[in-house]
Amino acid sequence: MKKNNIYVSTTFTPDNTPLSFTMNLCEENGLDCIEIGSNHCYENNYDFIKDYQLNFLVHNYFPIPKKSFVVNIASFDEEIRKMSIDHIRKAINLCDQIGAKLYTFHPGFLTDPDGSNIDNKNYDFQWDDKKLRNSNFEKATSIMYESLNEIIYFSKSKNIKVAIETEGSVSKKNHLLMQRPIEYRMLMQKFNSDDIGINLNIGHLNLASKAFNFDKRYFIDLIEDYIVAMELSHNEGHEDDHLPLKEGEWYWDTITNKKFCDVLKILECRNTSVNQIAENIKLIVNKINAV
Repeated sequence: MKKNNIYVSTTFTPDNTPLSFTMNLCEENGLDCIEIGSNHCYENNYDFIKDYQLNFLVHNYFPIPKKSFVVNIASFDEEIRKMSIDHIRKAINLCDQIGAKLYTFHPGFLTDPDGSNIDNKNYDFQWDDKKLRNSNFEKATSIMYESLNEIIYFSKSKNIKVAIETEGSVSKKNHLLMQRPIEYRMLMQKFNSDDIGINLNIGHLNLASKAFNFDKRYFIDLIEDYIVAMELSHNEGHEDDHLPLKEGEWYWDTITNKKFCDVLKILECRNTSVNQIAENIKLIVNKINAV
């Protein structure tokens, strides 16, 4: 197993933690491959990132913007869509500056969320079901494709690989795009794997498969040629819990599959101690090496 294929998301520390604090914690504990995540506080500049001898990936809502908003590349509100594209361009530029090998982002939503999570037991956005009266799957998907064209064009100009993250929710499934196999068949008809990769979120897949009653392994087989990263966390099939991985669960066959040996594995836990993170990384390495 290539050690530098296993990354830890910096989201394991509490919301609004300065990125430098989390990066120091990772460096002190030998976690030298990190995905810079989306739950840190705003800082004036991020020049300090280059001072660390770490391997980087960048995810969605980073660099943290001064004015908070929810990135939605499928928004019906053109101002929000443009803000989202501008944010993604800034993230791709950051990847170029710090030598990050991948930028991953969310595919957008059928409605614009009212904000981020409100407590540490539910990491979903805040959704208003009244907005569903004005939702339109075909329109949102079309807008998402328009945005993807812009993102792919820019990422290729910077030679930065980008990947769209698989989504999934049980209670708020009607607000999300890119949860079902049919949506990925459509995506793959429009873009090839050189244009855009897929970040397979294991936790989201568990929720989506329950919400839409499809087989998880069928879904993985469908998108396997596009998978460049896996976002790893455990949940009990109700909420996106972002727990450390557990023994004896369904996802180990996928994580340890030799055809995915070059796929980046990203442990994405929330409110978890660095010792738990280190132990979970060891578990992943041992499971993969045992195959």
